[in-house]
Amino acid sequence: MKYSRKLLLIVMVLIMMLTITSCKKTETTVEDKTMDLTEETNTEDKVADKDEEVSIESLVGSYFADKPDHSYLIAQDEMVQRVVDESDMVVLDIRQAKDYDAGHLKGAINVPWGPAIAENLNKIPQDKEVFIYCYSGQTAGQAVATLNFAGINARSVKYGWNFGLSKVDGVDAVTETTVNELGSDTFEVAENVQKVLTEYYVGLADVKGTTYGNYKISEDNLKIMIEEDKDFYLISARKAEDFAKAHIAGANNIPYGKGFIEGLYNVPKDKKVVVYCYSGQTAGQAVAAMKLIGYDAVSLNGGMGTPGNDPLGWANKGYTVVSSSSVYNGVVDYFANKPDHSYLMAQDEMAQRVVDGDDMVVLDIRQAKDYDAGHLKGAVNIPWGPAIAENLDKIPQDKEVFIYCYSGQTAGQAVMTLNLAGINARSVKYGWNFGLSKVDGIDAVTETVANTLEGSYTIDAEIQTALNEYYAGLADVKGTTYGNYKISEDSLSTMIDMEEDFYLLSARRGEDFEKGHIVGANNVPYGKDFINGLGSTPKDKKVVVYCYSGQTSGQAVAAMKLIGYDAVSLNGG
Repeated sequence: MKYSRKLLLIVMVLIMMLTITSCKKTETTVEDKTMDLTEETNTEDKVADKDEEVSIESLVGSYFADKPDHSYLIAQDEMVQRVVDESDMVVLDIRQAKDYDAGHLKGAINVPWGPAIAENLNKIPQDKEVFIYCYSGQTAGQAVATLNFAGINARSVKYGWNFGLSKVDGVDAVTETTVNELGSDTFEVAENVQKVLTEYYVGLADVKGTTYGNYKISEDNLKIMIEEDKDFYLISARKAEDFAKAHIAGANNIPYGKGFIEGLYNVPKDKKVVVYCYSGQTAGQAVAAMKLIGYDAVSLNGGMGTPGNDPLGWANKGYTVVSSSSVYNGVVDYFANKPDHSYLMAQDEMAQRVVDGDDMVVLDIRQAKDYDAGHLKGAVNIPWGPAIAENLDKIPQDKEVFIYCYSGQTAGQAVMTLNLAGINARSVKYGWNFGLSKVDGIDAVTETVANTLEGSYTIDAEIQTALNEYYAGLADVKGTTYGNYKISEDSLSTMIDMEEDFYLLSARRGEDFEKGHIVGANNVPYGKDFINGLGSTPKDKKVVVYCYSGQTSGQAVAAMKLIGYDAVSLNGG
């Protein structure tokens, strides 16, 4: 027992000594490791952050979502001036060496289009602006996108050397034949980004000498594909209003811009995709991005064609273009030419106009019984529904037309459809119930006398047919969740709670959307660029649109339904 106690005591002392030693070691190790690992921990965090940042899909999405106003382009004359001013920048000439040697911008470094770009990614400064030019601007467009993906702040020079820089007055004074090289500094490029961009540029060898050399297609070859009815997908990346005026037959419009990637929703990945823009430069950017996320995309040489890149481009070649339907054109024009009043009239101003006896037309689209009970003096009753389409040719096109309903929302739809038919129409804010009836002195301009329309005006046949169908379609949704092409607040809440498959669109201003919006909503602000912003909106799902009070979303829904969207507006916004 004594031996056991002694042994136990020795063991306990040893354990205590080991514990103290261990604690000291732990304290020292932790302290040392904390100092050593500050850098290591940061490195790990940096790697984790970088891994997240270098997700290719994320990079591509951010490239468009964060698109600057200059669209990654610089005008050729501004570029020359920057060289004159000796701006602190990097200039890359990606033409072939023989052309670079014959003359290039002062200070420009030759990194010929092809694998050399990927090979030099880590030598191109990430702490300066980088400007790139090629021959016409198109391959520079691809290069700009790929360099930005690698963390380089790059822009391309409009129209390249041949059609841009070489034509700028005074360019000779900043042209040299001296060979310049990249510095010895190296910059970090994420491993997976380097890998995919190396594959991108190495892949040029596979298409060299084919129809799709340089990830492009000539105007002649695209014309042949169309004539032979080849199975491919054609994208116009031009603005909606320009697409409406003229586009290549069969093209689908996905305007280049912040929502471009989302706009690819319906674009197949199992077909050749041809993208064209104005001169080819933004299409070049788009193609680089699309290829990196799995699309088999190429851009059209010279794009649609502009005066600046003539004779390149489809239209400059004299090839056939088509315009959109009267309906589509009208919808695009409705937003592109949106006046400051947004097709709305304040209720008190409306009442004052009646008091002043202005020469105008007022339409009350409430039901007859409510019209009969009292309406604005001179107002004509055309009840909401097919009667509107039936009376289009009777509504004056040479006067201002003002429309009111109950709360303003169906009047918003009516206003859009009437403008489409050539009628200068606006809706009264908040309608009769929430607007006009609350204006001081409204009783003095209220009557029960029935008024009628007289006259006959010409309506485009295609538009008349489309509006007949629009208003006849109200019967199909009567008594359903989507009556009057609207949805109640409760029904939308239920759809959200039930996680139904639909698309929610906020047409409010960006700053208001950021302050607060309905969960799951996508923001496409009502305004001149509204149609361009619909690129990401699916046509095979129910689309619910909301604004502030429902009136501008009413306009938006009418427009969207007329160009193929299954849209409804949220009651009351």
